[in-house]
Amino acid sequence: MKKWKKVLLGTALAGTLTIGAGFGTYSWFTAETSATGTLVNGTFSLGEMGQLFDHEQFAPSQLLFSESQTVENTGDLDQILRATYTHQINKDIDINPYTVGYTAYKYKGKPDESVLEDQIYELEKLLEGITNPVAPSAVDPDVQVVMGILTDGNIHKLNGNNASETITLGDGDEFWQLASDEYIDIVFGVKLNENAGNDYQGVQYNAEFKVQAKQTDNGAQY
Repeated sequence: MKKWKKVLLGTALAGTLTIGAGFGTYSWFTAETSATGTLVNGTFSLGEMGQLFDHEQFAPSQLLFSESQTVENTGDLDQILRATYTHQINKDIDINPYTVGYTAYKYKGKPDESVLEDQIYELEKLLEGITNPVAPSAVDPDVQVVMGILTDGNIHKLNGNNASETITLGDGDEFWQLASDEYIDIVFGVKLNENAGNDYQGVQYNAEFKVQAKQTDNGAQY
């Protein structure tokens, strides 16, 4: 009898070991998924500009053109621009005898060199008395054009006193929005009017054309 009990107990233990070993071969159903991402910030910059002009022995009735300046978006983000012109003289007398005009052309591609000649021609007409010009007919229709006299009543003055003033050319309007593939060529003309008397002998005139850019997003600041 004891012999049979030993046989049955051994058989039971073997079955237990077999079942226990079998549990290690099973696994639960599982699943997994993931997502990854990378952000690369855009670039935001303007190209360098050069000297406007450097001239001596300027006199009443004379007209001087600046070097053409290029406002270029050298980044890859669109920009909203504020453009100002500040001029001053080194004597406490009225700056108004200096009349300043400009022509600005906005492009997507580099224009023919003859366009600069047209730009100066239009500016010369503007400063010689045409104060309500239309867009030059010689310019490609895809080119946007703005021009004006900076010292007339239509230009908002940010600040000013007798011998200096800062004038806004544009501040975020359609022309002064620059995509990454656009640029603006601008030329200034300065004329010392005939009514400038002897008080203006030896006077030094200084000017700065300044462009600030901000993002197009709501709430962006210069």
